[in-house]
Amino acid sequence: MKSKIAEGWARIPLRTKLTAFSVAIIGILLVVSSAGTLSVVKTYLQRNADSILVDTAKTLANEDPALVQLKIAARQLDLPRLPSDYFISYLDPNGTEIFYIISSAANKGLKPNLSRFSLSAVLKTHGLPFEVDSNGVPVAGLVNGKGWRIVAVPLTVASGSLVVALPTDSNNAMLDQYRVIGASFGFLLLIISALSIWITITSALRPLKEVERTAEAVAAGDITQRLPQRPGKTEVARINTALNSMLDSIELAFGQRGRALEQMRRFVSDASHELRTPLASVRGYAELYRMGALDKKQDLSEAMDRIESEAIRMSELVDNLLVLARLDEKTEISKTKSNLVAVTKEVGKDIELSTGVKIAVTDFDGKEISTHEAMVDVGAIRQVLINLLANASRFSNKKQTVVVAFGKIGKLNVFEVRDSGPGIPTNLRDKVFERFYRADNSRNRETGGSGLGLAIVKAIVERHGGSISALETPGGGATFRVELP
Repeated sequence: MKSKIAEGWARIPLRTKLTAFSVAIIGILLVVSSAGTLSVVKTYLQRNADSILVDTAKTLANEDPALVQLKIAARQLDLPRLPSDYFISYLDPNGTEIFYIISSAANKGLKPNLSRFSLSAVLKTHGLPFEVDSNGVPVAGLVNGKGWRIVAVPLTVASGSLVVALPTDSNNAMLDQYRVIGASFGFLLLIISALSIWITITSALRPLKEVERTAEAVAAGDITQRLPQRPGKTEVARINTALNSMLDSIELAFGQRGRALEQMRRFVSDASHELRTPLASVRGYAELYRMGALDKKQDLSEAMDRIESEAIRMSELVDNLLVLARLDEKTEISKTKSNLVAVTKEVGKDIELSTGVKIAVTDFDGKEISTHEAMVDVGAIRQVLINLLANASRFSNKKQTVVVAFGKIGKLNVFEVRDSGPGIPTNLRDKVFERFYRADNSRNRETGGSGLGLAIVKAIVERHGGSISALETPGGGATFRVELP
């Protein structure tokens, strides 16, 4: 049963819940305030009536009843505080009525039953107001509101007592009228409050509808949807800002994922392409040998040289792929304070011997330099220098010099590898760091290389928290600038 109630409550829209809750609170407050006001009004009316009764009783108790009768006959009895509906009675000591005065408006001519009001009974009231029912029996509270509010006092100038009474109908009628008016205004106020609260909550929840529509659009695949930016530091403004930031992150993540997938597809395709060529060459020479086409010793020797060359190419390609795979694992690198100039000169000598291209190591001003220290992984930076110098020498002739210049820009350790070759077009300078990228679509290998060297360089530099960029060498050629922290 409780679960069904909970499920039913959960299905009710938030706007309806808030409106109902608010109206219920207002209704309770109205009932409490009306009850309190009614109690105050009732107390005030009763105290006012009691004050009139006591003052009138004290005034008339000091006058001779016979004189009062004469004043009545002469219409000279002045009772200014009494309302239009009153009753006054003079009783002898036994409670027998001597005479009475009654207004025409008092309970339509009806008068209270005073048979119980002997002088001894009157003395017991001590002149305090009290209520009696239609039978003259004192009561704490009238059930139907029909009765009298009475003050009974002994006469001071004669033997007997005086009773002054007011009907309770008038006060009760006034209270009933107040109840009707209060209920009517309260009901009207509840309706107005409900409408106002409904409109206010609808307006306040409108941003949630925008969030809902945006979420539905994003769920449908449109991750470019955004919530409107709202001024100020309101809750809605903060929610919109937070959700927009989240959507920006999602869009960025989707973009990165898409680029990563595309890069992976291209990587697999390019790796397959790169491996297919040497494998096809090896297979071709093997088939020629099996068919007996390599019967001459010279032909067989050339075939073995080609098979060895292609095997070396495949080995280098696989080694480069393994290096990239390890770099993609984002493992920690071990940095030590190293002299980059010394490492560069060692690598430069090897490149000079293998290519015949001269390697010069200078500072940014072109002066010879012997030391430039930085916190690096020496083995990884050595690989960076090998790849960059091999790439530069590949596009240079033996009459040209490849320059490696060291310096600092702010707090960054910077070195540049400059060649005087054909250079790199501006629109291709970012693409050269992509895996297996070559400037020509025919994938010509005349200049050698697997297309992974610069990709490895970029990965190593970024693992050091640095960056690499391709620039133009003054006078022509390509410059690769490496910036390390």
